[in-house]
Amino acid sequence: MCRSPVALLICAFSLLLAACGGSSSLGDNASSGGDSLTTVGSGPGVTLAAGDPSFQTDPEVLHEKLVCTPFENLDKEPVLLIHGTFTAGPEQYEWNYLPWLQAQGFDVCITTYPNRGLDDMQISAEYVAYAVLKIHQETGRQVDMAGHSQGGYMPRWAIKWWPSVQEALDDFVMHASPNHGLILAGLNSDGAKPAAFWQFRQGSNFEAALNADDETPGNVDFTSIYTSSDELVQPAPPLPNPTAELEGGTNGPQLQNIWLQAVCPGNAADHVTIGTTDGPTALLTVDAFLNDGPADFDRAGGLMLCAEPPIADTAPASFQAAGADSFSGSPEFNNVDEEPPLKPYAQP
Repeated sequence: MCRSPVALLICAFSLLLAACGGSSSLGDNASSGGDSLTTVGSGPGVTLAAGDPSFQTDPEVLHEKLVCTPFENLDKEPVLLIHGTFTAGPEQYEWNYLPWLQAQGFDVCITTYPNRGLDDMQISAEYVAYAVLKIHQETGRQVDMAGHSQGGYMPRWAIKWWPSVQEALDDFVMHASPNHGLILAGLNSDGAKPAAFWQFRQGSNFEAALNADDETPGNVDFTSIYTSSDELVQPAPPLPNPTAELEGGTNGPQLQNIWLQAVCPGNAADHVTIGTTDGPTALLTVDAFLNDGPADFDRAGGLMLCAEPPIADTAPASFQAAGADSFSGSPEFNNVDEEPPLKPYAQP
């Protein structure tokens, strides 16, 4: 029964995922997503630059969770995909963005961060930082990245605090990213909850540190794509101050905030489909990857883009395995009574 505030939030996530996908038996062991994905390089090592925090996580573990298609499309930058809460990397992407991007001629990598995204996002960000640096080291090219939900929010921590990630990353496209926290019932109440739930709260120490000073640091091009039909990332437009917007909605040469319904009024993407199957979102994402600067609606096709069909059919059974009452390959609810302290490198 979904009676406590935390249970309400868990049910909200699980019901949403069950409607269009959920957890499968792959769990955190999803270190490969079929024959086309393998671990990268001959070993786990990456070189950190001056100013980069050291990894708290064993590099062997970081390496195991990064899988890529062969690096053979030298005319394009490799793409790194970052999954959302309650999923795992290949589980979320092997049936949609992975084959679709491969068909567009991209090399594709996927990482899986711990415990379906319920643990401390400062640790999860190490998986992103490592993945960007490892791909850059192996290919000699800058990296493009796309992330959904937490996969858009948490990776900004890696960009903010690892200067070498800012240098190695070219574009970051966020799908339904709660860039200024969530206002869901339960997040702002007292009581034990998963570490990530504390950090999702508006006004959390994590959110405040993430957004202090410059929300789009370095020379990375940022694109934030969001929808009025989002059940979780609230407030959503047309309400004031949508939480997905960066820099107060001020666009520029290195930032585009794109409200889907402002450019495609009939678009019906919700929180899940914007990051898994929505055609206009996918075309805007690739437009950012293929061009200088963030995504541009007119350049990506203008109104013709709005008629783009979904990039994948209904999610496979492995992604729909979870119902509202249980998960297959369940996360561990390592509830804590307060937000994890900021790491020393992020403290004022």
